[in-house]
Amino acid sequence: MFDYHIHSEFSDDSSGKMSKIVEEVIRKDGKKLCFTEHKEFNYPDEDIKFNLDYEGYKREFERIKSIYGKKIELYMGVEIGIQAEEKNIQEITQYTKEHEFDFILASAHCLEGVGLYGMDPKVKNLDDLFAKYFREMLDVFKHFNNYDVVGHIDLIRRYFLEAQTHELGESKEVLRELFTHIIQEGKGIEINTGGLFYDSSSINPALDIIKFYREMGGTIITVGSDAHIAERVLSNYEKAMEYLRNAGFEYVTTFEKRKKKFHKII
Repeated sequence: MFDYHIHSEFSDDSSGKMSKIVEEVIRKDGKKLCFTEHKEFNYPDEDIKFNLDYEGYKREFERIKSIYGKKIELYMGVEIGIQAEEKNIQEITQYTKEHEFDFILASAHCLEGVGLYGMDPKVKNLDDLFAKYFREMLDVFKHFNNYDVVGHIDLIRRYFLEAQTHELGESKEVLRELFTHIIQEGKGIEINTGGLFYDSSSINPALDIIKFYREMGGTIITVGSDAHIAERVLSNYEKAMEYLRNAGFEYVTTFEKRKKKFHKII
């Protein structure tokens, strides 16, 4: 079992201790764990900025790896926040060039400069919202390609409950463009089980999107719990595997020093 989306005390929205998280993954018989601490530029919430202390993160990671490294494979990653604004693209490009990680997860937590969680949940045109969200990611990736996987690509479903049953309309064509670009660039997406702990009670992306990605030729897909506390690591892993089998995937992906490795789904 692999978990490639985990936050510890080095993410501003988590207080989980690295040691406790690693111990829990070992207890659950996990084989690989990658921390993906938040790093955001120009995040709109004044109370939380996601300013990652890279040096402190690296020191603690190496200390934890020296203690637990013989029991589990540990990797140091980042979840970089993306926004389609020239300054943001310049900053994330520079940051990812200057800092070493095993894995870079690129995630859009905002749309048009506003945090998704803070937007009006009563949207008149959901499909238009999805289209704008997919388009903004595509606009970023046309100028930024130093990442490995796109995080929770339909995060809208987590914050807009009406989106749970929404079938993509015209927005599917924008998603097709996005997937075409991602696949051509040799990048992937993740299947994120964290949404099952929210009111949305859903895996991100939804099964229809995972199937669409596979139908388009997508092969690179990681699995992450998006855990911010130790108890949630590796949560609903088997459900994620069920989704992948249903969508036609035979392999799940992990990364080490930015190099991908495929593992047969049993």
